[in-house]
Amino acid sequence: MGWRLKVSGYGKIENAEIATAPLTLFVGDNNSGKSYLMSLLWGIRNLGPELLFGGDAVANSEAEDRLQSWVREQVEAAREQDRHTVQVSEIEDELQIVLQERIKRNKDNFVKAIFNSSDVEMKELQIELTGLADISLEFGFHQSGEKTGLFLSTNCGDGVYLFLAQKEQKAGIVGESEYRFIVNKLLGLLLRNYDEGLNSEIYFPAARTGFMLTKDVINKVGRKAAFNVASEREIMVPFVRPINQFLDVINDLTLDGESNKAFLEIVRYLESGLADGTVEMSALPNREAMYVPNGKAMGMPLRVASAVVTELSPLILILKHKKYVDALFYEEPEMCLHPQLQQKIARVLCQLVNAGVQMNVTTHSDIILQHINNMICLSGRENCQEICRQFRYTHQDLLRPEMVKVYQLKAEPGGKTEVEELCCGVNGFAVPTFNDALDLIMEEAYTIQE
Repeated sequence: MGWRLKVSGYGKIENAEIATAPLTLFVGDNNSGKSYLMSLLWGIRNLGPELLFGGDAVANSEAEDRLQSWVREQVEAAREQDRHTVQVSEIEDELQIVLQERIKRNKDNFVKAIFNSSDVEMKELQIELTGLADISLEFGFHQSGEKTGLFLSTNCGDGVYLFLAQKEQKAGIVGESEYRFIVNKLLGLLLRNYDEGLNSEIYFPAARTGFMLTKDVINKVGRKAAFNVASEREIMVPFVRPINQFLDVINDLTLDGESNKAFLEIVRYLESGLADGTVEMSALPNREAMYVPNGKAMGMPLRVASAVVTELSPLILILKHKKYVDALFYEEPEMCLHPQLQQKIARVLCQLVNAGVQMNVTTHSDIILQHINNMICLSGRENCQEICRQFRYTHQDLLRPEMVKVYQLKAEPGGKTEVEELCCGVNGFAVPTFNDALDLIMEEAYTIQE
């Protein structure tokens, strides 16, 4: 189960077709649209159910009517049997049509909401559901205390739970007005959008150091009021929605929440292998982030720590204090890192993927790409275990070719960007824009130094 994104006339991007993987890399020229694509993917996963394919729009097509009638039949069957399983392929055509109709109707306000601006244009947006032939959907009723709820789940292990209105709980029925809500939830489930406000899919902007150092002077309430503009307003303001979410997540981190045990070793590696100390949240009311160097008992504020620490601090804090991290949208993880540390952060990216985090990354680092290529190649070696012992890798470091997709963005004459999916070869992914730049500087070096 998944989806494929098609977009045209989006900023500098003429056309692009994107299917994400557990690790998706966007590489290529500066100012070519990599952050635009990342912001769009973030928006689909975070704002999609509310602004793009959900909402309360009145059904105005035959496909909407057929889909809603089909959902009603499945709910009624579940009411009679307690649980009812059906193949999604029964209604695949209607699902695809309804999804495209809703996207076409809502895409302009959706893009405006992501960027808090009407200056970013998009000519066309399509999202195609994939793999539906293998998906079964279970409808069922469940009693939780005195409340009755309807649950929808797939054979992939994803699910959503809907409490019925109070007047309907005893009868175990669903009112007509709620069927559209169920259709919205079904679309969100098939697109794997069921976050329910957990902020588990987090954007890491390239300017994260600046935001970490100034977050305490940005008033959260004022920011929401001023920077998350309603789609119908014309007054536009500085921050885009992904940055607002990043600031919200950092400000909302608490020490009393249950952390995710899957991230413990990754955090230890980040702190011992890259930061040379620990990053903690102060217990003071201002919730200031503090850096405690190895061997020191007292912490220091981030403003007097090194650039490496301030760059890594948001990742360390989020992995320490958030239980649910489903996806990260990480701009330029190599920022401020020596080549040796770039390889280590690449290792972290691989480990996060194997911990179940869907990683979307923009990068200009050929070192990060080479480490990813090495892990892909190593996973296929007959003597993989022997090499892992030699370099102290584990199965959590390895990647299979199907786990990675790489898209190259190349600026073309006239200011437009060509987006190309790169194929994984025997030695991993070769990025022409990286290789061309390296070849050019080596050619100059040979000429100058001969």
